[in-house]
Amino acid sequence: MTTPSLSADTPRGRMYRLEPDGPLMYPSITTVAGMRAKDFLQGWYATMASKRALEMYQWLDRNPDRAAQEISRVTRDRWGSQKRIAAAAEDYTRAAADFGTLVHAACEEWGRSGTRPSDADIGQIASEMRSAQGAFAAEKDPAALVDRARVRLDGYGRFLEEYQPEFVEVEQTVVNHTVGYAGTTDAIVRIGNTLLSADIKTSKKVRGDYALQGVAVCRAEQLLDDDGTTREMPELTGAFIIHLPEAGGYQAVPLRTGDEEFEVFRALRATWTFDPDQCALDPAASPKDLLLSLLRSKGGVDALR
Repeated sequence: MTTPSLSADTPRGRMYRLEPDGPLMYPSITTVAGMRAKDFLQGWYATMASKRALEMYQWLDRNPDRAAQEISRVTRDRWGSQKRIAAAAEDYTRAAADFGTLVHAACEEWGRSGTRPSDADIGQIASEMRSAQGAFAAEKDPAALVDRARVRLDGYGRFLEEYQPEFVEVEQTVVNHTVGYAGTTDAIVRIGNTLLSADIKTSKKVRGDYALQGVAVCRAEQLLDDDGTTREMPELTGAFIIHLPEAGGYQAVPLRTGDEEFEVFRALRATWTFDPDQCALDPAASPKDLLLSLLRSKGGVDALR
């Protein structure tokens, strides 16, 4: 997936501007959906870190002649070694995201041109990503990378053949001013007489929380073009995922995009706005000051004036 020109990464996540060179105004759909608690990932972070530590140990076992030198280096740079081990989950996520972006970009090109990208085209996209973003820095076999992407494109080709979607919009940014968010859908397609939002995923499985992204697209108020022009948002019947798994093939997975899902998304948007650092007030100098501060924090004192 190409990076939308109206968006930019910030310390608070990806945000969108409403016109070129304008101020960043709204958080992205994925940033808002990402506010959902993911406590279940903590165990995975620990597993990935321990896996990297074991791999480092196994490397020493396979290279006994270099073990003393490597142990000495790790001892001298404990902090660097700790950071490397702790970054295992982040590195894995980045590599998976880079690969997903490669597949998205190839599918986007296919959707725009109507012609399947060749292996050379895929390699060129990967090369451009490496130069521009530092992607695939750890990839030792570019040909294997292209092979993996080809498997996903095979699945995408089967989807195109069997569902015959008409691409109405490709990589289209949408915006909702009422709630305050923007985002980019991979495609708006017509299947039969029905308009749908379609997103391509190369993840291991289709997660239910993708519905939060889908419903946000469906409830957008306007289409937003790269030059800041707005257009009428078509009425979408729903959203679905085109899942391209590692093993090949595809799945077209419909998402729930009703009022319940949108209310959850709206709550997550409020969570994104909330700044907990503003909730701890200045220390009170006296019991009276404590009570006045508490009243002011709820508008009590101002309401009496």
